Amino acid sequence: MFKLQLPFPPSVNTYWRHVGNRVLVSKKGRQYQATVSSLLDRKNTKTLDGELIVDIRLVPPDRRRRDVDNSLKALLDAMQFGGAYHDDAQIVRLTVEKHQPDPDDPRAEVVVQHVPAPIGEAGYRTCLRCDEAFESDGPGNRICVSCRQINSMFGDLVESERGKKRHNGEIITEREEDLV
Repeated sequence: MFKLQLPFPPSVNTYWRHVGNRVLVSKKGRQYQATVSSLLDRKNTKTLDGELIVDIRLVPPDRRRRDVDNSLKALLDAMQFGGAYHDDAQIVRLTVEKHQPDPDDPRAEVVVQHVPAPIGEAGYRTCLRCDEAFESDGPGNRICVSCRQINSMFGDLVESERGKKRHNGEIITEREEDLV
């Protein structure tokens, strides 16, 4: 298992270029691959074999609308190019979260690990909330006991926010609704 903090990946819209009848990785895409490859070299990461789980947290540079899937191709290909794994076909479980923008530090936080238990069976899993390994009852149990307790304590807060109008993820007050 290894954790990486990589630069925010280019969109798939700028990753490819058409040259005649051929489709090539763009200059921006090749630069991103080289950057990720050098980061992996500096961390002395070993190429992982077998089935893998990849968890990604995207922190974009600005508030523009972005589809999370547009960032995946460049990121996963660059990690393969850099030697994190042999082929991105090894990935059997992939989670992606998009967080609030950070103009000072746009990034992709990546955790790559072997599959701790076959899909559908009990075993060790990674908590979706705290990224710690825990003993799981099965595929539906993806949050550890301590995080479940935290969720139950703050469940009332989450329930009270359900159904409210939002703008860029933030709840809009009634006075702001009139302005929008």
